[in-house]
Amino acid sequence: MSSRMPDGSASAVAHLYLREEQMRQAYEALLLAWRSLNAECDTILRENGLGSAHHRILFLVSSHENITPSVLLERLGITKQSLGRALNDLKERQMIEQGYDANDRRLRPLRLTEKGLQIEQRLFRLIRGVMTNAYREAGVSAVEGFRRVLAPLQENLEGKIG
Repeated sequence: MSSRMPDGSASAVAHLYLREEQMRQAYEALLLAWRSLNAECDTILRENGLGSAHHRILFLVSSHENITPSVLLERLGITKQSLGRALNDLKERQMIEQGYDANDRRLRPLRLTEKGLQIEQRLFRLIRGVMTNAYREAGVSAVEGFRRVLAPLQENLEGKIG
């Protein structure tokens, strides 16, 4: 038996116990968690003359082999100019390289260089450590509940970007 309710009733039930103040607290918790995860990486980013936009690009290029700039643009939700500046900077620093797709020369897939991969892995190890500790503290059922909360939020975004 599915735990999902018929259309509309899940949100009606959620509304019964999630008041505005609780929603504000949850949103603030997400903002603070995001800030905390990024703060872990600040030293490494500063040492390498990088900012948060560079970090997000390095992460997505590492996580999605041969991602194209147009997909990055959709994922990051930034302007073409902002993406272009950060990508050019990463290319100049020899952290990212851009090639051509064998089947469609218009596509310009991105890959991390060895230098970019080393920096991204250092950054992700910090994030993984913080998240692992939080997951352990919260417990398995909380982690699964957290994933279930994030899933529809991601679906809402994916529907708007692609």
